[in-house]
Amino acid sequence: MVEPILIIIGALVVVSLGAPFLGKRASAYCAPMAFTLILAYTLYALIAMHGLGRIKGIAPNELSYVVLLVSLLAGALISFSVNRIGRGSGIAVSLISSGTLANFVLSSTLNPFYIISAWGLLSVSSYGMAAIPKDRVSLGNSLKYAFMGGLSFQLLLLGFVLYYSFLGITPGLPMVIGAALLVAAVGFKIGIVPFHMWLPDVYGTSDPVAVSVLSSMMKLGPIVLLVNLFMTGAELLEPAQRNAILAFLMILSLITMTWGNVTAAVQRDVQRMLAYSSISHVGFMLMAITTIIASYIYSVSPYLAYMALFVYLFSYSISKAGAFSYMKAFSVRTYDAIKGAGRAYGDVSGMFSVSLLNLLGLPPLLGFWAKLFVFMAAANPKITPFFVGQVPWYTLVGIINSVISAFYYVRVLQSLYSASQPSASFQGLRTTIIASSAILILGGVLLPLIFL
Repeated sequence: MVEPILIIIGALVVVSLGAPFLGKRASAYCAPMAFTLILAYTLYALIAMHGLGRIKGIAPNELSYVVLLVSLLAGALISFSVNRIGRGSGIAVSLISSGTLANFVLSSTLNPFYIISAWGLLSVSSYGMAAIPKDRVSLGNSLKYAFMGGLSFQLLLLGFVLYYSFLGITPGLPMVIGAALLVAAVGFKIGIVPFHMWLPDVYGTSDPVAVSVLSSMMKLGPIVLLVNLFMTGAELLEPAQRNAILAFLMILSLITMTWGNVTAAVQRDVQRMLAYSSISHVGFMLMAITTIIASYIYSVSPYLAYMALFVYLFSYSISKAGAFSYMKAFSVRTYDAIKGAGRAYGDVSGMFSVSLLNLLGLPPLLGFWAKLFVFMAAANPKITPFFVGQVPWYTLVGIINSVISAFYYVRVLQSLYSASQPSASFQGLRTTIIASSAILILGGVLLPLIFL
């Protein structure tokens, strides 16, 4: 019997190779169908066959299942809008498929050769997606992205040399330095401060449909890779070395969420605000990752921390897919330019508002549960570095940052429902925006019934 993982990988490869030959209309219809069919088969395999199986060097786990499912779902939603990119719509579908494959492999293996290959595939897919409109701004952003990606790849290689060379042999300073370099490499890829320099320009000025792919999908594999790498090495390090790595990740988490929030609050362009908010959400996901690692160090059940990361990955990806797709309707994306869009286009603007409120973490949306699980997991009193006396300072900083984010999300809503009349057309984008927001509402309502 053929393992389901081989069928899924084969299907993604077929889509990647065949999509460039599709025309603009064909890609708009065939791509969502293809991703939906692969998603349906994946769900069937997980439920009926209790997993996807494994092949040599690639062994999926719960986190990689989440990455695959979210990538396929986001790909299906965004592919409804790829025809708005123009003649490159077929290539865009190919890049989405190859990015999904790369994410799945990155989250399913610790083999350095597979990781390097998948990292390269994910990088090429990301650079290509940023350049897909072929205008001057997109090509410049793609070049900037590729330059920073090349630097992250070098750090990844050097980190592997130090981390894996000493893994299980003589754990010590070289392994800690290797771990720090791996964090830096992943930081460049997903936008951890201070490795985020490329992200505001790429996310803030590129084609919104392309950015919806980059923000919702292309981060998932590296995030889970970071978790898997540290879960492998944590048991082999001495307590002081484990705590040093944990402290490093905690500092990065706090800086990332705070910097992203503060800079988002002072932006005048809505798409650029969404770019900086993406950085802040990476900080919240890092909080979940540090809690997972701390749970193992301090012998605490990691169930809630893993659940927090599962839900946050899903919530964040679907929200960004819808939010950036909405921006495609405007040629100028300042707060003034979108004034009155909520009155002129009530249905789609209402669903865009749902995406924003989900990113804020308003109940009963899925984003509320994502942040609640992160804060609850980090507030475990047995994890002593997260407390000063009886005060859960780590959780409090996260809550304060979440409150700060309300300022710029509410500011967008104020502009949407003011009296001005914008000039915008939402043809080709309604499906992505409305479907993604409906999923967030449904997920928020059903989650406590299913898992709690």
